[in-house]
Amino acid sequence: MGRQSHVAYLPPRGHQVVLGTAGTGKTVMAMLRALYLSDPGVEGSGKTLLVTYNNALVQYLNHLSRGKSSPDLHIRAYAKFARGYLHSRGLMQGWNVIADADQRRWLIGSAVREIAKKYKPHPFFERETGWFLDELSWITGMGIRTEEDYLSVERLGRKTPLSADLRRVVWKILEKYRADRADNGQRFDWSDIAMTVRDQLSVDESPRLYRHVIIDEGQDLAPEEIRSLVDAVPSDGSVTFFGDYAQQIYGQAMSWRACGLQIKQVETFKDNYRNSSAIANVAIALSSQSLFGKTNDLVPPVAPTASGPLPTLVSCANQEEEISVVQAAAKRLGTVGTVAIVGRTWADVDRVCVGINSRRLKSDQYFWDSTPGIYRTTYHSAKGLEFDAVLMPLCGADKVPLAEVVESLGQDDAAEREAKLLYVAITRAKSELLITHSGGLTPLLPTDDGLFAEVKP
Repeated sequence: MGRQSHVAYLPPRGHQVVLGTAGTGKTVMAMLRALYLSDPGVEGSGKTLLVTYNNALVQYLNHLSRGKSSPDLHIRAYAKFARGYLHSRGLMQGWNVIADADQRRWLIGSAVREIAKKYKPHPFFERETGWFLDELSWITGMGIRTEEDYLSVERLGRKTPLSADLRRVVWKILEKYRADRADNGQRFDWSDIAMTVRDQLSVDESPRLYRHVIIDEGQDLAPEEIRSLVDAVPSDGSVTFFGDYAQQIYGQAMSWRACGLQIKQVETFKDNYRNSSAIANVAIALSSQSLFGKTNDLVPPVAPTASGPLPTLVSCANQEEEISVVQAAAKRLGTVGTVAIVGRTWADVDRVCVGINSRRLKSDQYFWDSTPGIYRTTYHSAKGLEFDAVLMPLCGADKVPLAEVVESLGQDDAAEREAKLLYVAITRAKSELLITHSGGLTPLLPTDDGLFAEVKP
């Protein structure tokens, strides 16, 4: 890995930021640093938290650390860290104090309807509930605590404009939702729990549990979550942030610069050690499109030198033919390596895999196995993983971007987020990539000459 491995041995005090493109080994580097800082023989070592977004990544990190981990290293999803800390503060009384996704959707939808009754009919209240879910997540994820702050803040990463009057309405919906949630016995949801973690840490005078925190896939943690992790470390400890803003798929669009990290130099890595040059060229072309969004934290990738076949783009007559093509390729490739069938939704993935032997890789399933075979997962749950081959069915214009995302967020916001999801899926492949579509290819994929071998069944 060359120079990249040196980040494992950066000083054990202060803040570090490591940015790199897909395939640069960030997750491996995060693990190496966690092992180093939790080693009792290392000066400045101590109890270390390696934290990431979801449980699929947690299990992958556990897989990487097998046989090497120490009792002073904890590998956690952020949600488990937050819940555990608040439990230690006596704030997790009962099993149902955190509203789950379905409860949250119902309560927010109800709050929108109740607030709408106080106004004349307006198209704003007819927006899909998903838009309100996303906006309230953005507010709490940014750590916005007052209506005044919400009225004055720039809504970074959100292309749909919102007037001051409508922001006031949104704030009333937020307050109504919180009141209804509390009446339902639920103090938190997973999007706002970090605010309470920070509040508690600000008054908690007991010794910090962790001396070091390493954040993997940090671009997908909300700013308030990252700030809480910074607050969780003592003054003689360290925080190391690993991220790739080309893979920022959860919509916060906030740089690490606003998350309480104080650094002198950003470590950047551009050399791709995972993908073949042909696969990397597709990812580079995708991330170069204007719809992909811009940020000062995007690291321009360098195409790797590893050779490999051109990615295959298969134009099919219908979705049934797509499924047949993908299943045949999966059976062939799965005998010699790891193959992931990756789709936009679980319904799509499960449908494509009917009748073949495949393992479901979901964020709340507690295993990871890299033996040859067929795996199935979604764009979101594939984050941070890698496979010898990736098969991406149902990439037609009617499927990507997802219609409900367009309805919730509008065409521009949806295009940017869905393009980044495609980027994530594409860059999971080490040597083989196959994409199928029917009824016209998604407009989000680049179609430059020479990127794909275009075929029909």
